[in-house]
Amino acid sequence: MAFHATASLRQSLTLRPAFELALRSSCLQLVLARWGLETAALMGLQGDQTANDDERKVRAVEAITDAMYKSGLDDHATLAEKKMLEKPYRSWEYSDYVYGDNWEALGTLQWLLGRQHIIPPYYSNFDRARLFRNTGIMPADPSTIENFVDTFMSSQIRQHVDTQQLQHAVNTSEAWIWRARAQVLLGLREEITNPTADRSNGEEETALEAALRTRHIPPSLRKIAADLPKTIPLAAKHSLDKGLIENIEGEDFGIAVEMKETADQAPASQPSTATVPYKNLDSNHHDALRKVAESRFMAFAWSLGKIDAWDIEKTSELLSINPINAIWTPEAE
Repeated sequence: MAFHATASLRQSLTLRPAFELALRSSCLQLVLARWGLETAALMGLQGDQTANDDERKVRAVEAITDAMYKSGLDDHATLAEKKMLEKPYRSWEYSDYVYGDNWEALGTLQWLLGRQHIIPPYYSNFDRARLFRNTGIMPADPSTIENFVDTFMSSQIRQHVDTQQLQHAVNTSEAWIWRARAQVLLGLREEITNPTADRSNGEEETALEAALRTRHIPPSLRKIAADLPKTIPLAAKHSLDKGLIENIEGEDFGIAVEMKETADQAPASQPSTATVPYKNLDSNHHDALRKVAESRFMAFAWSLGKIDAWDIEKTSELLSINPINAIWTPEAE
């Protein structure tokens, strides 16, 4: 019976056709190119720009939007993506800038397509410049988009990662999304266990519900909050045993951080690093880790057909890609 129970928790992972991944990757790259222009404008990174500089940026924005339609990507972009590209330069709202969280999803899709050779640790990021170079896409040139997608249009295109690699990558993603969500629940544990915290007047959303929604935490996970101080060490041990994390520190997922040099230290050719427990990081770092985990998890979930739309809200309803999160799946016998 143990064998049958274990076998039932495993499933074959079937990716969407490669051209669908290429189309989604192209949409992401196009909107992220626009995101770069808007972010630079927002942060004042242009320096002493002239009227000609601003006019050049406006033309670049218009060219990116035109490329979406001329390449046919408008049939594959989400409604939100099309609205963002159609907005005039410097008219983006806060919700538009959040699109920058998709960089890690772009890297994951490129890994699935064989254009990116490794997935970096979950406490680091894909090289953004390299992600753009990997495709050969020039955002303002529709023909480069078509050339990239055409590479994957043949029905003879084979999966670029083998089944074992894919399964391990999915399992790793599940471990890190679980830990990221657990950290949010840890921060809200007092409110979750307070019997009055979830009472609202009429249809109004409570502060607790809003906190969980904005951090994309499945409501069903609330029940694990009380036991997390005991569960996290166990999750770390299981994850290390299965090769889903590299280190354990302080009975928690180990995070490699760069150490700052003191004034009396000579500059090192390579920055020194230290491993710290996940829980010991500050809230900004926790948010950054959560966004990395969410973005990569969404890319895997969409690519494997576990969500039917490119939508972070859909992802927040998904506990795992496997029938049970890989951390807790029994080892095969």
